[in-house]
Amino acid sequence: MKQLLVSALLLLTLMPARAAYIDSWRGEVDHKKNGEQDWSRLYSDDKVRLASGDELRTGRASTVEILMDDGSRVKLAPITSFRLTAEGKEAVTLGLYFGRVRSWVKKFSKKFEVRTPSAVCAVRGTDFMVASDAEGNSRVEVYDGSVLTGDAKGNSNLVREGQYAEIPAGGRMRQPSDNPNQPGDMNSAVGDPVQQARNEIYNEISKEDVISRAQEELQSAEFQSRKVAIDAFGNRVRMEEYVIRPAANQFKYVVLNTRQSRFDFGKMLFTFDSALPSDLSLATRNMTSAVGASAPQWQLTAMNSVMSNTLDKVTEDASGGKMVPDNAGSPSEWTHFFTDYAVYAAGPDQAAENGGLGRRLWGYTDANADNTVQIGELTYLGGAAPAGLVTYPGGEDVFHTVTRNTYSDADNTWIQASDYVLFDSGDILNAGDFSSRLGVTMDTATDRLNFERVYTSSLFGGRKIDLEFSAKLLKDAGLLRF
Repeated sequence: MKQLLVSALLLLTLMPARAAYIDSWRGEVDHKKNGEQDWSRLYSDDKVRLASGDELRTGRASTVEILMDDGSRVKLAPITSFRLTAEGKEAVTLGLYFGRVRSWVKKFSKKFEVRTPSAVCAVRGTDFMVASDAEGNSRVEVYDGSVLTGDAKGNSNLVREGQYAEIPAGGRMRQPSDNPNQPGDMNSAVGDPVQQARNEIYNEISKEDVISRAQEELQSAEFQSRKVAIDAFGNRVRMEEYVIRPAANQFKYVVLNTRQSRFDFGKMLFTFDSALPSDLSLATRNMTSAVGASAPQWQLTAMNSVMSNTLDKVTEDASGGKMVPDNAGSPSEWTHFFTDYAVYAAGPDQAAENGGLGRRLWGYTDANADNTVQIGELTYLGGAAPAGLVTYPGGEDVFHTVTRNTYSDADNTWIQASDYVLFDSGDILNAGDFSSRLGVTMDTATDRLNFERVYTSSLFGGRKIDLEFSAKLLKDAGLLRF
């Protein structure tokens, strides 16, 4: 018997430890192993072992539960991006890029941390939830025990049972307060539809995810167009475009480009201050400017966009939108203004920065609330305005412009945008075409034209983002006006 016990103990020491593993899941859950570029979808009921550096992400109506060797349990909510940052004998650290994760940590277990872009939560035995949005703002709710929570500036507070605390991105942690909410249902989608749509814009960039969502959304698209055209480089492009309403006060424009050797896409999400009318053009025709004594009934409050080749992306993030009168006492014209606006770019190495937006290149905040952008309110990568260069490779009569900005950071990061206006045949528009090929008015001329933008950057590893889209659908949706 003694020899049998020794043999059994020896066998156990030779078996690989299953320190953390996926115990159960539902819906669409993707797993990426440490050091790999590709994601794999979970399909079988096998218990998948997780190693330090592994990442998980969940789709809508999808959850995944992870068990630790000490009996602690972690559950990811829908639309969540997560990383098992480090796991060892004495401590485990979880990284939450965005979404929501609930943790049940065994008392007297190893040190347990959850980190977000703005917060660090350290516990030894408790039941708590951490949420992080696409902007990097965090919220901690404690249901049992207490959680020592800190911000990026080194401030910390003990959040006790029945309390919550909020940690704004880049800001100081707020004092814990009594939490009127019960623990959230982890099987429902995180946040309201408005926030879900915003998260999707920035964080769903794989070809599989984009096409899957497009197939679902095309069933209820308000505007849609499909055609084959030639791009500026002579390649055939299958273009699919549509407009859909994710929430009552939002609409989203999506364009998909399929070429023989590549897939590119773009999305723009527009959020307004109230529910949009059935005729979308009533809101879009006064979206950027308006004339009259009264402000437009619908005002654009936020805009989120992404262009991507599924590996690299360029994103825009704007909020605080409103219509500003030319004369507050007696207005006659109104111009749209965002109080916060920023542009980001990312290759795979920068994709998780700034809550999934990428590396911030430049932006502004209207700090003094005067509805204008002043030099002191602008910020740039590297601290100084980039060196800019604009060229017209075919001459100023040809609708092809190249804009390049080089920043003053340590890497001299640069980004270049090449813009074309072209016919379905791939011919680039020139000034002479207005009299010979386009017809009488710009309104009818747009039905025959496409736009193409090509992004290259030092962040993209030699790759490019190349997107062609039709002027006609933009006009039909009210996004292009004459």
